[in-house]
Amino acid sequence: MTSHDTSRDAGPSTSGAPTEAAAVVPAPEAAAVPGALDVPGTWNARDVGGRAVPVGHDEPLRTGVLLRTASLSRLTPAGQAALSDLEVTTVLDLRGDDELERDGADAVPGGVRVLRRGMDPARGLQAGGGGGASADPAALVAGLLAADDPTAVARRMMHGVYATFVQDPGIRATVGRVLGEVASSQGAAVVHCSAGKDRTGWVVALAQYVAGVGEEDRLAEYLASRAAVGGLAALVPPIPGLSPDALAPVLTVEPEYLEAAWDLAAREHGSVDGYLAACGVTTAVRDALVARLVAS
Repeated sequence: MTSHDTSRDAGPSTSGAPTEAAAVVPAPEAAAVPGALDVPGTWNARDVGGRAVPVGHDEPLRTGVLLRTASLSRLTPAGQAALSDLEVTTVLDLRGDDELERDGADAVPGGVRVLRRGMDPARGLQAGGGGGASADPAALVAGLLAADDPTAVARRMMHGVYATFVQDPGIRATVGRVLGEVASSQGAAVVHCSAGKDRTGWVVALAQYVAGVGEEDRLAEYLASRAAVGGLAALVPPIPGLSPDALAPVLTVEPEYLEAAWDLAAREHGSVDGYLAACGVTTAVRDALVARLVAS
């Protein structure tokens, strides 16, 4: 039996982000994407290890420790076999309740522990000028249709989503919990949301930071999700009255999204280390992450 931990983080998780489209499977990204993994039934899948070298070290981060993907709700038997071959023992699902209801639970191999760790960006979407009480895609579209400059609104919404990673106490607690669970996992840990680009990208960037990876390499890992944008955009049907360009900001990752949130964390908490402390990431957790990720 697959093990599921359904305990919830502080604060309600009312929905998933339209920034993380429904759990469908776009065309696979090019095999040239560094660290790309072939996991049939999901996409935007990469091993975070094997490329970035922590400052002061000679070897890249270990492979087979921290993996990232889009939703696992539509894994095929071949995809499940791939997770088994990768020796995955823990899956950290960052999707919200609405996403889970819409797309279904993770379809992982037996014996894999699935931990629900929802990060709900609805407040950020509202602050950016779109969405309602939830981050339902229909509310997003309605907000964009009503805007004089929908592309600008979409970009503000993305900045609002990333700001919640820093400012929402429940999300901060979830971030700390997830990093602790990556640190304590006995096998490979998969972190995923729906598209595997925003919430997952933030958590992975923080894990790399703790491991001593420099800014340039952290940004390169984050931007590697751009390879999946074409497939993601192809899934969005034409919306009368809305230019495809208006949705572009929510279907990709941009340096400014990560950098603005990083700067916000430093301003509001004195430093990114202060932000991590506010997330509940202790010295022991940091040491355990380093031990897991950094080759000795």
